[in-house]
Amino acid sequence: MYENQGAQRFRSDNRLFVVLLNKENPAMSWELKRDFDLISAAIDDFFNTETVSSEDEIVFIFAKKTYTAPSKILSIAR
Repeated sequence: MYENQGAQRFRSDNRLFVVLLNKENPAMSWELKRDFDLISAAIDDFFNTETVSSEDEIVFIFAKKTYTAPSKILSIAR
């Protein structure tokens, strides 16, 4: 996901990627972004329970430079 961002928006800062999944109809997963209560509760729970460690660091290459950044993925399924 870091490597696919545009050059104008590139930053190697830490990131939280939120992935939404409609288990009954994966093609309609994008509709879950409207469920603010579900997403807000999941993000609150995530920040209240998760920690960041060196195991969360990823190494990637962008514009022929190597970067290291902490990154986590939060999967929300319904």
